[in-house]
Amino acid sequence: MKSPYIILGSLLFLFLSACTNSNTEASLSNGTMTNLPTTVKTVVYSEVQFIHLDKNQLVNEADAIVKGRVLSQEVQKNFEGFPVTDTTIQVQTVFKGEAGETVEVRVDGGETDDMILVLDEDYIPKFEIDEEVIVFLSADKGDRPDKNDFGYYVVGQSQGNFSLKNNLQNESIENDAKTLKFELNNFQEEINQAASIN
Repeated sequence: MKSPYIILGSLLFLFLSACTNSNTEASLSNGTMTNLPTTVKTVVYSEVQFIHLDKNQLVNEADAIVKGRVLSQEVQKNFEGFPVTDTTIQVQTVFKGEAGETVEVRVDGGETDDMILVLDEDYIPKFEIDEEVIVFLSADKGDRPDKNDFGYYVVGQSQGNFSLKNNLQNESIENDAKTLKFELNNFQEEINQAASIN
């Protein structure tokens, strides 16, 4: 049988270990110990599902289709308190609808001071600063309380975003979801044809 002193010592060790302050971490700086606060963030993982769209559906659900360059991105909280990323795109060409000199596109996900929202990367549009993109945009934001805080969503999530970064050497462009392609030389014609089928 184990000695009661060993069991008591083990329990005391576990108790004292559990009582340490989890909000600070020790660091050695210039030979002195200092306590620095650590940031605790909630990490939320979320699955995304979408309905697969064909070209006609993608074009006809878009209020605007633009080619542009990504200028900036800002992460903030939506009305539910979850991180969203607002991307500003400088418009170079409008293929359908109307758009100003810039458009602001909201995508779920990002990192704020207290939360990280991680979504399935295969389904969420990805934007990089200075990247050229063709984006199918929807102005339909429903009755959200924050609907005036941003301009557009991407139609069909990653289905409606086409990065030109890796597609310029090709004759066609493929969306982020890898489900649709458009011919670069006939892009406007394909848009017009799909819009007429509605």
